[in-house]
Amino acid sequence: MADDAASRTEEPTAKRREEALAEGRVPQSVEVTSAAVLMAALLVISQRGDDAIAVLRAMMRRSLLAASATDLTPGQVAGVLRGMVSDSVTLVGPVLAATAVVGLAVTVAQIGLRIVPKRLVPDPAKISPASGLQRLVSKRGGVELLKAVLKILLVGWVAWKLIAAAEPRLVALAASPPREILSIAGGELQRLIVWAASMLALLAALDYAWQRRQHHLDLRMTRTEVKDERRQAEGDPHIKQRVRRAYQQIAKRRMLVEVPTADVVVTNPVHLAVALRYVAGQTGAPTVVAKGAEHVAERIKEIARHHGVPIVERRALARALFRTVPIGGEIPATLYRAVAEILAYIYALQARRAG
Repeated sequence: MADDAASRTEEPTAKRREEALAEGRVPQSVEVTSAAVLMAALLVISQRGDDAIAVLRAMMRRSLLAASATDLTPGQVAGVLRGMVSDSVTLVGPVLAATAVVGLAVTVAQIGLRIVPKRLVPDPAKISPASGLQRLVSKRGGVELLKAVLKILLVGWVAWKLIAAAEPRLVALAASPPREILSIAGGELQRLIVWAASMLALLAALDYAWQRRQHHLDLRMTRTEVKDERRQAEGDPHIKQRVRRAYQQIAKRRMLVEVPTADVVVTNPVHLAVALRYVAGQTGAPTVVAKGAEHVAERIKEIARHHGVPIVERRALARALFRTVPIGGEIPATLYRAVAEILAYIYALQARRAG
């Protein structure tokens, strides 16, 4: 496992991130959701505190009346039960609704609103005892255990500090009226819960940062994986090289077929050969029908000799034509005069031979 992590030295590619997103593998912190749900519950309870006390009083009054009555009919008992259920829904319903909405919103904010069918399919590896034991003894399992222990210690320490600070006031409440006892005790309890929730929120922020970092490390790739992905995206370089070589062979054969139709072959004289053709009225300027270097140049000259195409040595012109004019392209205006002199010489020579 350590060797595998050490070999993942390359940053994840865009394709790797897209695949992880499609599979539902995104950074997610359960601590963030828990802290947000707890904050939402505390907010709703603090806003509805007076209403909750009124509902609790009504429930207690109804229960005491029912307990003191000795001749309740079944209908009255059912009415009492319905009232208690209604009061319970009124008391707990807003808290459950708020926590459910906030929990869903925070989860969607972390992972996005998407359905991943692959995650819905049961995975035997996740329910295997061996896999579970391996996860417990892994680095991630150790971090989760450390987080749980740290959470308990931190919340316990905050609670102990707050209770120790409030101990003198709580001891002095022994001789206080019940209303004052409830007021002071409720305030201290609220302060304790707020501090504990704040500590949990801090742990959630740290955990989310760690989850993002861990997710990034999990997506990192080895050099082999990067090369394989690039090969899949761009094609195997060996295959591309063979295809390119095949195209070059085809293009060279087509080019050599055009050599017998040329009017003249301009040479370097050894290293370069350029075959030119000019058809009056069809092309605006002489056209390069074939060109090559080294053995290709020798092949062009061989075909030219075989078909009686004149070969003229012009070193500077051959280099200029080979460097600037592609096969099938017309010569530039700067070379008109030099090529025209050669063609005029060739045409004059052919005319003398014909006469």
